[in-house]
Amino acid sequence: MRVSVVIPALNEEKTVAEVVRKALCFADEVIVVDDGSTDRTAELARRAGARVVRHPRRMGVYRAFKTGFKLARGDVVITMGADGQHDPADIPRLLEPIEAGRADLVLGVRQVIPHFSERFIKALVSLLLPCSDASTGMIAIRSSLLARMPLRGDCPCGTLVLEAYALGARVAEVPIVVKPRRYGRRRVRTRHVRQVFYVLLELFLTCLRRAIARCHVQGRSPPSKTVRPPGPS
Repeated sequence: MRVSVVIPALNEEKTVAEVVRKALCFADEVIVVDDGSTDRTAELARRAGARVVRHPRRMGVYRAFKTGFKLARGDVVITMGADGQHDPADIPRLLEPIEAGRADLVLGVRQVIPHFSERFIKALVSLLLPCSDASTGMIAIRSSLLARMPLRGDCPCGTLVLEAYALGARVAEVPIVVKPRRYGRRRVRTRHVRQVFYVLLELFLTCLRRAIARCHVQGRSPPSKTVRPPGPS
C-alpha cells in the first residue's frame, strides 16, 4: 500500500525540512504545497526530498490540501502540518486501522482542542456520529474515498468527516501528540464563522440522504414468487 503525505506550508523554512525528512521514513512520497511563501520554504522542502508545488499567492490551507490531493499517487493520503506540531512518528498509528481493513478515514485525535469554534464544530458533528476531534489537521484517508468527496467549505473542519460518513466510509480515531509551535504564531485561522454554516449544510444533506435511502428501502416491495401452473396429473 503506497502512502502519500500532503503538507501545506506558509513561511515555514525553519521546520519544513525536518518534517519532510521524518515523514519520508514512513511514506512513499511527501508533497509540500507552498501557499505563497516569501521565504525559502519551497527550496528547503525540495532539498529534503519533497515534491513541491507552489501557489503564486496565499490561497488558504484547504486550497493547499486540495492541490496536494490531486498530485498524490498513494493508495492512502496522510495530512499534516509543516510547523513541527505534528509528529510523523504517528503516521503508522494512523495507517493501522486502514491496513487492517477496519477504516477508510482515520482521525488523529489531539489531547486538547484549544479553540471554542473547534469544540462547537465537534459538538455539531457528534449529533450524527461519534467524533472526538472533527478539526484535526492530521488524518489518513483512502485515495479512492477522497476522489469521491466534494470537499466543500473553507477548511476541512467538520465537513471532511461528514462528507466521508455520507458516502458510507468507516471512520476510526487514534490519539496523536501535538507539540507546541516552536517558531512564530499559528497561521491557521480558527474563527470558523462561515465553516459552521458549511457543517450545518452537510448535516442537513447527510440526514436528507439517509432519510431518502430509508424510504426507498421501506417502499421496496418483496420480490414476487413465480407461480407455475399445475402440470398434468
